[in-house]
Amino acid sequence: MEIPRRNVEFAFADVPRDWCQDDAYQTTFLNALSLLFPEGEQFFVRSVKKFHDQITDPELQREVVGFVGQEAMHGREHRDFNQMLVTHGYREAPHVEAWLKGFLKTVCKVIGPKSQLAATCALEHFTAMLAEQLLTDARMRDAMDPSVRSLWLWHALEESEHKAVAFDVYRAVGGGYARRAWIMFLTTIIFFAVAFGVHLRLMATRKVLLKPWRWVRGFGRLYIYPGFFTRLVPAYLSYFRPSFHPNDRDTRAVLASWRDQLFGDRGELLPRLAA
Repeated sequence: MEIPRRNVEFAFADVPRDWCQDDAYQTTFLNALSLLFPEGEQFFVRSVKKFHDQITDPELQREVVGFVGQEAMHGREHRDFNQMLVTHGYREAPHVEAWLKGFLKTVCKVIGPKSQLAATCALEHFTAMLAEQLLTDARMRDAMDPSVRSLWLWHALEESEHKAVAFDVYRAVGGGYARRAWIMFLTTIIFFAVAFGVHLRLMATRKVLLKPWRWVRGFGRLYIYPGFFTRLVPAYLSYFRPSFHPNDRDTRAVLASWRDQLFGDRGELLPRLAA
């Protein structure tokens, strides 16, 4: 899989406050994910780079370089997006990023480098699942306002391009199944606790937390019908197969189509590519 570093620059002008289907619940959930991305992706990069000297396969070495480049761009652009959220009244946004930075430092003191890499594999599986769904289900992406849709599509494309890199590094340095499965179990608990905690905080800021009639529609779309998140359960559970590999789900055709739409000769993101 080619993993190019694309220097894409977005401008978040005239973004509606509820930019996902004019719905506060869905928008604040995606905003919460965005707040976790910059520090989370720095954690991914650090966990992989700790083993760079142990990688002997030239192809995997090149993929690691692409992985690091892509994740760096994701962190930069989502940090700009998160700064935009402050103008929407989410003044806690910088504090969430600062708290997560401190939390991840503590995690690195508690677990060793190989377990940190296993956690990266687990979280990369989450992002790969969400990315594939966004790229393949028009109902999900069409709900996003055009002012931000291209950010999430670009991010989804690149997450799918490098979805196997951390996993391949983990295997290359002797990472085993037991650690991978156990760390996924722990990571799932911690990730959902953190993500939903941030989500609740943003909903409180948006003044809809105690008004369930304001978020029942968005909750239903995510968990009931179409059930974007509940439909991911089989893909999530597949991670616990001893023979699992991220490329078991063949997304090459989907990626080829989106590369052409976003970065082909007439791609919509070509004007945003910087040197």
